[in-house]
Amino acid sequence: MILVNNFLKFILDYFLAIFFLVIFLIPFLLVSIMILVFDGKPIFFIQERAGIKGKIINVIKFKTIINVKNKKIVSKLGKFLRITRIDEIPQIINVLKGELSFVGPRPLYIKYIKLYSAEQKRRLEMKPGITGWAQINGDNNISWKKKFDLDIWYINNFNILIDIKIILLTIIFFMNRILFYNKIKNLKKIIDKEFDGKN
Repeated sequence: MILVNNFLKFILDYFLAIFFLVIFLIPFLLVSIMILVFDGKPIFFIQERAGIKGKIINVIKFKTIINVKNKKIVSKLGKFLRITRIDEIPQIINVLKGELSFVGPRPLYIKYIKLYSAEQKRRLEMKPGITGWAQINGDNNISWKKKFDLDIWYINNFNILIDIKIILLTIIFFMNRILFYNKIKNLKKIIDKEFDGKN
């Protein structure tokens, strides 16, 4: 059954990546133009993250940070892209490259690996995802410990139906973020600091 679920996950990732590339092509181009006009080059922000088994992968996002008087800040456009999660759209390319799945534990900084407990290291057993069980159950409004607990729950209970459920709930989450942006843009996150192995 595990092999069947893994195969179906691979098929789902591949076809969804093609589908969303077509669907998001125009928005992708529009956001790229807006970044060039308002925030300047480059369009993308590429960062090393931990992939499956801790392998280094280069995660692609739309740029959200600019330099102002030698200080890095999130631009007004960048804030919108982050809150709505539009900045995550380029990660579809990572899915096509086989580095990410649509669903899985979020890829975190490589430096965090040495801080993981034995149980938390299990999140590296699966390919990381653009979205995941933790993201639809609190996202940045839950503690790191809770996030990792949810990641491990997903790994222990993984099947293709859970992936489909997470994808559908993520689409709803994504649309709500766009439609109700003005209501949520000033909300504070509980998680605003890096993982230290204790939080």
